[in-house]
Amino acid sequence: MARRTAPGTYARIANVLRQRITDGTYAPGDQLPGEAALCAEFGVARNTVRRALSTLETDGLITARPGVGRFVPTAKPAVHTRYESIAADLRRHIESGHYRPGDLLPSEAQLAKRYGVSRHTARHALTALEEAGLVTCVHGKGRYVSQDVPR
Repeated sequence: MARRTAPGTYARIANVLRQRITDGTYAPGDQLPGEAALCAEFGVARNTVRRALSTLETDGLITARPGVGRFVPTAKPAVHTRYESIAADLRRHIESGHYRPGDLLPSEAQLAKRYGVSRHTARHALTALEEAGLVTCVHGKGRYVSQDVPR
C-alpha cells in the first residue's frame, strides 16, 4: 500500500529546505541530499519530496542537473522573484476569466498554503495586483477582482 502524506506536507518540507538555503546550511554550489535521503529524513513518499523540490526550483532557489542532482545556484536569486511569479499566475487566472470581475480571490493564508510561501509573500503578490488595478481590497472582506479589468 502506498504511503499517504498529509496535505501541505510538501510546503513544510520546501520551507525547511528554503531555510537551510537561506541560512547557509546549503551554500551556493552545494548539492542537496538525494530524494531517497530526503524521504528518509522527513518520513514521506518520493512524490512529496519531488513536489517540495519542484517548488524550490520554481522559486529559483535550486537547479536540477539531470542524472547528477539538485544544487543551490552560485548566483543568488532575486528576493522578489516568488511574489512576482505568484502575481503573474493570478494575473493569468484573472485575464483568462478564471476569476471574473467581482470574484473574491483566495485569502493570503490560502495563497500562502497553495504556493508554499509565507503570508507576507502572498500579501506582496496581492498588493502588486492592487497597484496594477486588477484587484480591489475591501477592508475586512478580502480582495476582489476589479470591475474594470480589461478583457
